Amino acid sequence: MKKKIVAAMLTAAMVLSLAACGGGSGSEGEGTASGDEGKDPYTVTMVLQGSQPADEERIEEKINEILEKEVNANLDIVVLPWASATQQLQLMLAGDEKIDCFYTNATNAIQYMHSGQIMDMSELVGKYGKNLKDIYGEDVLNSNTVDGFMYGVPNQIERGSIPAVFMRKDLVEKYNIDTSAIKAPKDMEPVFETVKAGEPDMTMLFSINEGDTPVTRLFGGDPLSDANYLGVLMDQENDTTITNFFASDWYKDTTTMLYDWYQKGYISKDAGTDTENWRTVCKAGNLFSLFFAYHPGTPVEFQSSTGYDFEIVPFRDYPIKNCQTYNGIIYSIAQNSENPEKTMETLDYIYGSPEIMNLLNWGEEDVDYVIEDEENGIINYPKGVTADNVGYSLNLGWELPNQFIAYKWTGSDPQLWEKMEEFNDSAKESKAVGFCFDNTQYESQVAALANVVKQYTGSLNSGSADPETYLPEFLDALEAAGIDEIIQAKQEQFDKWLEENK
Repeated sequence: MKKKIVAAMLTAAMVLSLAACGGGSGSEGEGTASGDEGKDPYTVTMVLQGSQPADEERIEEKINEILEKEVNANLDIVVLPWASATQQLQLMLAGDEKIDCFYTNATNAIQYMHSGQIMDMSELVGKYGKNLKDIYGEDVLNSNTVDGFMYGVPNQIERGSIPAVFMRKDLVEKYNIDTSAIKAPKDMEPVFETVKAGEPDMTMLFSINEGDTPVTRLFGGDPLSDANYLGVLMDQENDTTITNFFASDWYKDTTTMLYDWYQKGYISKDAGTDTENWRTVCKAGNLFSLFFAYHPGTPVEFQSSTGYDFEIVPFRDYPIKNCQTYNGIIYSIAQNSENPEKTMETLDYIYGSPEIMNLLNWGEEDVDYVIEDEENGIINYPKGVTADNVGYSLNLGWELPNQFIAYKWTGSDPQLWEKMEEFNDSAKESKAVGFCFDNTQYESQVAALANVVKQYTGSLNSGSADPETYLPEFLDALEAAGIDEIIQAKQEQFDKWLEENK
């Protein structure tokens, strides 16, 4: 059945373009889907994004041995490729394809809500969400709602983050860099000068035209779950005034600093048009540093993905949580689900099942991985197995329901999940945590503004354009496209949300 789904969507995608944002078992839910006795297991189609593993069906069989026994269900995993996932998901939701639950974000989920493509999960979570409520509590679960409509449930990953600079440790040691002197991004100037003198062909700071730009990684405010930054909280801990991010002193100062570095050759001359992932550049030995968000899992993640150890210098003493903390990655239930009760029961079971989480993320023990340290839940590839020939390794813990109950990869801190929980608990929250702007009445303005942002920020955020001349033009274009109206509407919704959530 899965193969038919994927084939149908790939065919449709050619002619359509639709835009959209240890072991153990899970605890039983508070209820059990009625009428199970004597019935065949219901197949829950779960849609994820990533690279489809070769031996996916083998893992599904292992998962379903558990689910059939525990909740009378099967799981059909559909992995949509990154490049076309949003379009293919929209085709599934709009058509007759089998779909029950899927990974998304709040911005997209609200659009699906208004188009009648997802279900209100309030009653479903109330009846079948024991594990979810044990993890998050009622308050957090209720944060993913608009006018009483629960559009999704969050996954369990790191919540807090700290803006930081990551530098190749071997080069820090080679050039005797005093990291204690680095207190703010501007303090990297003499570091770049020193390393560049010894490594003239190397890029000092990773920069790109969209996504992980230095600007977006350094920003310590709350973008309010808006990838285009159309109205933000500059001071997320103390202020509730939504302002024009691009008109702020911080934005001008940061883009000016980056432009200066660009002129000095610290940033790649192709930064304004480049889309290459930083890991690729680093693995090739061509990158010294990047700005990124630190949490306890990043050192091992960076080392395992690049082959280099990194010296990490944070720019903040504590982690922060923003609006996207609980709605950046969520699971929604499709309106065309044939059995939403069983879907919710199955989803909740996965949130509480280490065995299924390990199967989903890592595959089958002694085939796709071996336990390296049983006491601390550390795994590695079996002898003769590598990332290139492993039959199954989704390796998308951050996307799956509950990363904190799964095994950790070799090199990880044995207490990683405990430290991640502590890290999350120590974070200071934005005043907007749980808020998401409903832009359905402003779709044309938002689309026009998104085009303006795309036109200008690739150059400005990467450091390849002079803010003195380019930024005023950008601000004029934003004003002409209606950014003031969007900020006003967002402020009105936010004020109402604040009043309702006192």
